[in-house]
Amino acid sequence: MTRGLPRTLARAAAREAGLAPPRPGLKAVTTGQGGSYRTVFTFAGMQVPGTDALAYASQKIFDFADGKVRIKGGTARLQFAVPTTRATTINDNAALTWSLGSAPASSATLASTMVNVLASTARTLDGVGAALSTASVADIAAAATLDGTTTPIDLYLNLAFATGTDIDADGTIAVTGTITLLWENWGDV
Repeated sequence: MTRGLPRTLARAAAREAGLAPPRPGLKAVTTGQGGSYRTVFTFAGMQVPGTDALAYASQKIFDFADGKVRIKGGTARLQFAVPTTRATTINDNAALTWSLGSAPASSATLASTMVNVLASTARTLDGVGAALSTASVADIAAAATLDGTTTPIDLYLNLAFATGTDIDADGTIAVTGTITLLWENWGDV
């Protein structure tokens, strides 16, 4: 592994920009400096528990540093699997909606701050058993500025099921893929 200046700059960018919470199956690498960043999230079977009673779930994937955060763009390519028993938890061919937002999911209809980074994207869980679904690809929403001057902004991966019949009991969704986020921190006041 290379040591020296590149490694030091990568660590400085991570400290200056924000950090991903420690979570199995999630890796976030931030590069950039001077307030302009690129964060690449890599998911390797990150598990998101979902409950039958709610039919929605969230997982925090990033804590931005204090300041106004300007989302400039990016892309996402995710696949989903159900490691729990499909027939008794999250059903085959369940209609899943996913998004990125500054707030965790609070209803089965993803809207407002639950989708202010990446709009809700619908997909069918077409994988059999614990197999991955086909890839779901989406673009980051049009440029938006999130005010983290009073309370730092968090970033959530939000999941929801269209109907109560898509989930029969508490289950788990495993997320695999990448999200690339281009953003700026305009500083705190």
